[in-house]
Amino acid sequence: MTDAALPAPAPAATKRSSLSRLVRHLFVVGVVLAVVVLLWRQRDDVARALESISTGRVLLSLALGLFGAWLPGVVWRDLLVAQGYPTPPMAGQRAFFIAQLGKYLPGGIWSLVAQVSMAREMKIPGRQAATASFLGLALSIIAALLVAGGTLPFAVPALVTHFWWAFLAVPVLVVLLHPRSVEWWSGTAFRILRRPGEPIRLSWAVLLRSVGLLLISWVALGLHFGVLVQGLKGGSSSLWLLGIGVFALAWVAGFLIVIAPAGAGVREAALVLGFVGMLPAPQVLTVAVLSRVLLVVVDVLLAGFFTVTARFGRHGRAAGTVAGGVDPGAAG
Repeated sequence: MTDAALPAPAPAATKRSSLSRLVRHLFVVGVVLAVVVLLWRQRDDVARALESISTGRVLLSLALGLFGAWLPGVVWRDLLVAQGYPTPPMAGQRAFFIAQLGKYLPGGIWSLVAQVSMAREMKIPGRQAATASFLGLALSIIAALLVAGGTLPFAVPALVTHFWWAFLAVPVLVVLLHPRSVEWWSGTAFRILRRPGEPIRLSWAVLLRSVGLLLISWVALGLHFGVLVQGLKGGSSSLWLLGIGVFALAWVAGFLIVIAPAGAGVREAALVLGFVGMLPAPQVLTVAVLSRVLLVVVDVLLAGFFTVTARFGRHGRAAGTVAGGVDPGAAG
């Protein structure tokens, strides 16, 4: 078949492709502007924090942040595979971390929209991508609350005396992680949201792996914050536990306020409240701002890394196909 005989692309398909590229470019421009504005507004606070915290601590905090932020991407990809859609690790994490940058846009929905869009490019139905995102977020909230419930009583024993009733939620959260519980509450959520979808059925192996990775993620992110706090006041092990527990709770608080991009402002306020009586509020706020900036850098680094590695992976597979003797033009 000659090139002239090849069928021309359908106008509707060409229009959709052009619109998709335009939306993708607008998304990237919006994210870049949002990140630049966020970093510019925090530049003075970051400069003050860097004067009081050593470079070594900042780099260690960045490394812990990278590790903690990477694990949810692994979970998202695992949840796609569990639904019957095998996804290459690099391509799956590329989609997750590029979409994650959408959280810096106001509204709280852009990460989900981007994840669904990028999953469709990998031939994964939007419903399954949204299901993986929904379940990953729900499991992350439960894991965050479990981490807080497991650390704060030891960091601040008075909490157990005065707020013992709040920790009764811990066994309830554990029950919610049972596969039958996941099937029940996911089906209920779909009905409430009026979104057609089957209840999520996960095996014990997938569920335990996902929750385990998310628990490790929250501990690593809490240590990311704790390293910076210890740079202000060293010594007490309770500060490490307090940092882990309060950071997890602050993230949940930031998530609940959807109008704040990536929980901006809400998370910092929760962190300051969590350290009342332990450290001066201005110092905690300075560390909280530095932590936010470092996690912005983490998100950009992860998105860039997996974009580059996924692209090299595609080029490598294409080169291997040609080297193996397959002529792309031979089929005609």
